[in-house]
Amino acid sequence: MINAAKADGHIGPSETPHITGKLDEMGAGDDARSFILEEMGRPLDLDAITRAVTGEELGAQVYAASLLAIEVDTPAEREYMDDLAAGLQLNSDTVRSLHRLMGLTRRVD
Repeated sequence: MINAAKADGHIGPSETPHITGKLDEMGAGDDARSFILEEMGRPLDLDAITRAVTGEELGAQVYAASLLAIEVDTPAEREYMDDLAAGLQLNSDTVRSLHRLMGLTRRVD
């Protein structure tokens, strides 16, 4: 979620409360909140994420979490999601299915 929020080069003012709100919903403690806020200050590292993810199921979960973090309404965010799907080796059917499950339409162009 954090890296998705960084996809357009920065974490916007509405994205920080969105992410911390999700932490609150999950009942995250102070240590988790501190970790997340620290990670938000680090540079985007898509390769580290995709290297750490093994298996299509976990890849789909990571992709879905990224969709929760951002609206995917800028070219940079679309590129990030495309690169994430490629790095996670998610096929186009899986990506379309995840978008549908989350009530989003998949950009075709």
